[in-house]
Amino acid sequence: MKFVGRTAELHHLNALYTAEDAKLIVLYGRRRIGKSRLIEQFIQGKKYLRFEGLENMRTKAQLAQFTEDLGAQLNDPVLKHTTFTSWTPILDYLTRFFTQNTEKYVVFLDEFQWLAANQRQLVSLLKKYWDLYWSKQQVMLILCGSVSSYMVRRVISSKALYGRIHWELCLQPLTPQETCQLLHNKRSPDEVLKYACILGGIPKYLNEIDPQKSFSQNMNNLFFKQTSILAHDYGRIFYSQFKEYKTYENIVLFLKDHPKSLEEISQHLKIISGGGVKSYLENLEKALFITSYIPYNKGETSKLKKYKLTDEYLRFYFKYVAPHLKLINTNYTRDLFSQLVEPLWDAWFGFAFENFCMKNALFLAERMGFGDRVIQWGPYFHRGDTDFQIDLIYVRNDHVITVCEIKYHLHPISISIVHEVERKCNLLSPPPGYTLEKALISRFGPDDALRQLNYFHHTLQGSDFFSEN
Repeated sequence: MKFVGRTAELHHLNALYTAEDAKLIVLYGRRRIGKSRLIEQFIQGKKYLRFEGLENMRTKAQLAQFTEDLGAQLNDPVLKHTTFTSWTPILDYLTRFFTQNTEKYVVFLDEFQWLAANQRQLVSLLKKYWDLYWSKQQVMLILCGSVSSYMVRRVISSKALYGRIHWELCLQPLTPQETCQLLHNKRSPDEVLKYACILGGIPKYLNEIDPQKSFSQNMNNLFFKQTSILAHDYGRIFYSQFKEYKTYENIVLFLKDHPKSLEEISQHLKIISGGGVKSYLENLEKALFITSYIPYNKGETSKLKKYKLTDEYLRFYFKYVAPHLKLINTNYTRDLFSQLVEPLWDAWFGFAFENFCMKNALFLAERMGFGDRVIQWGPYFHRGDTDFQIDLIYVRNDHVITVCEIKYHLHPISISIVHEVERKCNLLSPPPGYTLEKALISRFGPDDALRQLNYFHHTLQGSDFFSEN
């Protein structure tokens, strides 16, 4: 699988590695985001020990596999005939090994939630061994796992590990530029944009694309055949990541058509609005499946806060794959994508493009030249006024509010858009002393007449997302 990007993450990992003292790193993120691949890239040329948890197996099986992997990596024949019944003797063994070696070792515990069998014991023991021994030795310990209730409660927000974690990294999707690099720069910017709006910046999904085939061919192969990988990945997303996967799936299904408030979600789940529902939503947001938005002039506790399904793969799956699964599961040769999707999807793709822009809002701000000025961003809307919504608005520390109009049209945007943008700006009440700027983000940019009018302060088109500058 081709590896691209992650430059900042690798730089910081290497900086921590070259430090004289021991380091404890927590790495987490959405399934398929490339966590393991990042560490594989990082440990090249370094001394390391790597272990991976077994899905849905108890501690006894985890201990046996860990012992087998440890013996194989250290070439210790004694371990082949050793049976450990708890984590303590294994951690004792590792402590002796670290003491006897002067070289720094990276210890990579992948799928940590499975390795710990979703129990707190291993975290407590690691805290003890870290405090007493490993923090004084040449060790870089990396705990890696998908976002789950266990990883959030027992690792990310762990009292046992509080103050000991040197870097907590929630791995993000690839940027639009990195997405283009992953496709070997062999497809047009408009085609790459389509992939980005459907697959997001998820490396595993993007690596399934054949850059020698057209967009339509790839989509049919990836989603609409009996053997299609992405037609069936949905079944594992929640099951392998969340213990209460049915509840998480229920929330996502409820959000698939429209954003909802905390109160609406609580009523749907028939759970009293409070900590329980918020915990589910926080985990889904950490996993990048959903995003919460608040109007820029409202506080975090505002009842106008909405939760929106923003995972690109799930949005496409619910709209076009799930309704046709029975047909897909019997299809080997037909081009179902061209038959079922392409004739109908222009309107839907407009929403997908808007979603893409929202998820990449900071990247787009950098492209427009004010990325370092942004202090808040998101859509703007009024309660009960469905006719008044601004697609994307930036509040900046240089006393500027940038209002963005997002359009995905088959042709360049004409001058007729000015009236619509003016109406929205006139209904907006910026704070005193703020300048209002207007931006157009579209597929092919403005037409000649609109460009000559010089109405917008900033314009971005699809090809700008993937250029080097």
